[in-house]
Amino acid sequence: MMWTSLRANRPIVLKAFLLCCALSSSHASVAATRPESFTLTESKAAHATMSIWDQDAALIVSPRGRYIAWHDGKNLFAGLEPRFEARQITMHNGDVPIVQAQASTDGRTIFYVRGRTEPAFDPYPAQDTRELWQVDVEQGRSVLVAAGVDVPGDAVAFAPDGRAFAFGEERMLYEFRLGANGWERHPLFDRDAEHYAATSLEDIVYSPDGMKLAFVSHRKAGQSYVGVIDLKTRHHQYLDPGIFADKKPAWSPDGTQLVFMRVPGNWTMLYRFTRGDEAVPWSLVLADPSRGAVRTLWRADAGRGSAEPYDVLPPIWTRQGQILFLWEKTGWQLLYSIPAGGGTPALLTPGEGEVSNPVLSPSGDSVVYESNIGDLPRLHLWRLPLDGGTPQRLTQGRGVEGNPHYTAGGALAYVANVNGRMPSRRVVAVQGRLIPVTPGAQEEAKFRTIWDQFVGVEVIPVRADDGIVSYHLLMAPRGRPPGAGYPVIVASKGGPEGRVMPGGWGFTDFGQYVVSRGYIFLEINYRGGSGFGLNYRFPAQRGATGGSEVRDLAALARYLKSRPDVDAKRIGIMGHSYGGHIVGLALSRLPEDYAAGVHMSGVGDWVIEMKKDQEEQGWSSAPPELMRLSERMAIEDLAYASSPKVEAWRAPTLFIMGELDRAGHTESLIDLGYRLLERGTQGEFYIAPDSGHSDWKVFPQEKIFDFFERALRVSSEAKP
Repeated sequence: MMWTSLRANRPIVLKAFLLCCALSSSHASVAATRPESFTLTESKAAHATMSIWDQDAALIVSPRGRYIAWHDGKNLFAGLEPRFEARQITMHNGDVPIVQAQASTDGRTIFYVRGRTEPAFDPYPAQDTRELWQVDVEQGRSVLVAAGVDVPGDAVAFAPDGRAFAFGEERMLYEFRLGANGWERHPLFDRDAEHYAATSLEDIVYSPDGMKLAFVSHRKAGQSYVGVIDLKTRHHQYLDPGIFADKKPAWSPDGTQLVFMRVPGNWTMLYRFTRGDEAVPWSLVLADPSRGAVRTLWRADAGRGSAEPYDVLPPIWTRQGQILFLWEKTGWQLLYSIPAGGGTPALLTPGEGEVSNPVLSPSGDSVVYESNIGDLPRLHLWRLPLDGGTPQRLTQGRGVEGNPHYTAGGALAYVANVNGRMPSRRVVAVQGRLIPVTPGAQEEAKFRTIWDQFVGVEVIPVRADDGIVSYHLLMAPRGRPPGAGYPVIVASKGGPEGRVMPGGWGFTDFGQYVVSRGYIFLEINYRGGSGFGLNYRFPAQRGATGGSEVRDLAALARYLKSRPDVDAKRIGIMGHSYGGHIVGLALSRLPEDYAAGVHMSGVGDWVIEMKKDQEEQGWSSAPPELMRLSERMAIEDLAYASSPKVEAWRAPTLFIMGELDRAGHTESLIDLGYRLLERGTQGEFYIAPDSGHSDWKVFPQEKIFDFFERALRVSSEAKP
C-alpha cells in the first residue's frame, strides 16, 4: 500500500521534493557572478536533456512491471526497483530514430519501433525502414519482431498476458500473437462490405480475460462505432451504430460490460472555428456485448460543458463500481464519478483549474492526477482517495510536475521541473521517499557549467482590456540593464490549444541563448489555449472569426513597455504554425508596438489555410460544401477580414516555410510575401524544400537570431 506510506509521511514527500528543487538551484549564485558564455549549439544540447515531457519518450511504465523506462530518440534506458538506477538497455548505433515505444502488459518487455516511412515521389517508391523490436528490460536483450510493411503504424493494444497485441491499419484489424515459431501477424477481419466505409481503427482494448477486443471504427461520413470481436470465434458486432461519434471504450473489471463516450455532432456543418463550448450534449453509454444491449448511463446537461471535454480520455471503471470521467460542467475540466448502475454524477475535484491524466493506484483505492487548481500557470500532482476523502496536493513549488504512472510495486513515477532552468527529472516516489532518476554523472558534468548559466523563468500574469488574463513566461539577463533597456523577443506557441509552462520545453533553448546575449525573452500564452477553462479556450472572435488574440498582444506590449528594463522601441516577435498567425496579427494590427518578426510555417490568409487543410489533410477545416453559398461566403469574408493585413505592416519580417508543409501552406506565404514587397515592406524569405510543417529545418535558430540582431539593431552596450 504505497499510498498509505505517502499519506502518512506527506510532509516528508514535500520536504524531499523541495530538497530536490534546492539542489537543482544551488549554483545560481555562482553563475550570477560571471558573464554567460555558451553557444547556441551548446544551449540546444544542454536543453535536450530538459525536454522530457513527451508522454512516450519521457516515461514508459507497465502497471505489472517493477521498472520505469524512457528513450532518448536512439536508445532505451531503464531503472529497476528498488533503487531505480538508470542504465542503458539497448545498444543501437547510428542515427536511426526510435519513433514509438510501449510497455507490454507482461511486466518486463518493451516494444519499440525504429526508422521511418519516407514518402513516395515518382519515379521513386516509398522507403520503409521501420523495424519493430522487443527488449527484455531486466536482461537488456533485444529481438527483431517485424520489419517494413509488417510494422504497426500506430500505438498497439496489449493482451493482459502480454502474448498478443492488436492494432488497426486503415480499415482492417490485425493481431500479432506469440506462438511456437515466434510472433506471427494475422488479420482479425474478413474483407466484408461492412468495413468498406471505415477510414481508420483506434481505441483498441482487450477485455480483462483477453478473449475479446473492443475497438472504434471511424467511418467516411464522420461518425464512428464501438465494436467488439470475439477472438476465438472471430465474430464481431457494432454496438448500436448510428450517426454519433462513439469513442473511448473501457471494460468493466469483470469484462461483462463496456462503457464509452457518445458525442453527437453535425459534421455536415462543422469547420475549423465552429464554437466548441456548447453542443448537443454528449453522454456515457453502457453496453453488454454478450446480449447486444445498450443503454445511456448519463447525459451531459445542456449549455456549458455539453460539448466533449478537451482531454478525451477513456472513462475509468473502479473496483468500487464507480465510473470516473472528465466533464467541463463548471467551465473547468474536472473529475466526476457516477455509479455504474446509474445516478447523479458527483464532482470529485472542485475548484478553478483543470484536471488531466487521472491514474488509478494499484490497490484501486485512490487516483492520482495532474492539476493547476490553486496555481493556474503550473501543473502539480494530486491524490484523491475514492472512499469519500478530499483531494490532497502531493507536490508544489515554482515548477511543474506531471505525467504520473504507477509501477506494480506501488511506486509513483512522474516528471518534475523546477522552473525551466535546470533539467527535468524523472522522479519515483516510494514509501515516503523521492528518488530522482538522474541522467548520469557524465552528462551532469558535461552540461553543469551551462545549466549554471541558465536563468530562471518568471510567470507574468497580464490582463487584456476585456478582462481575460494570460500567463506568460519571462526570462531576463542577470545584472543591471543598459540605459535604454533590453530588447525583447516574444515567442508564440502553435496550436492554439496547447499552453506554455515553466517546465523547460517550447522555445526555452533558444530563449536561454538570447538572454545570454542581452535580450529579454518571453513566451506568450494567448486565448484559445488549454488549461485555463472554457472561456479562455473558446473566446469570442478567436482566430478566423475576428482575431481577438490581438487583445492579448496589445496587453503584453503595454506590460513590456511599463518595465524599466525594456527598450520599448525594440520588441520583436516570433512564432510557428498558429504562432505565425499571432506574429502576423502583432505586426499588422500593432505596428507601433512590435518592431520585427519571424513568421514560421504560419497562417498568411485564413481562407487559403482552411481550404488547403480540407484539401490536403481531410480536416473539417473549411466551410463545408453542404452549406448554402451565402453562408460559406459570410464565413470566408470574416476569415479574410480576420487575417493579417498588409496596409499597416511595416516591420522587417523573416518568413520561414517547409515546402512539404501541408498545414501552414506555402501558397499563403507566397501571396502574403509578395503583397508586402509590393508595399515596400522589408521581407526576408527562407524555404526548406525538403521539410514539412514541424521539421527542425523550419526553425533555423542561427538564422533567426541573426535576423533579430540586424532588425532590432542591438547595440554593443546592450550585450553583456
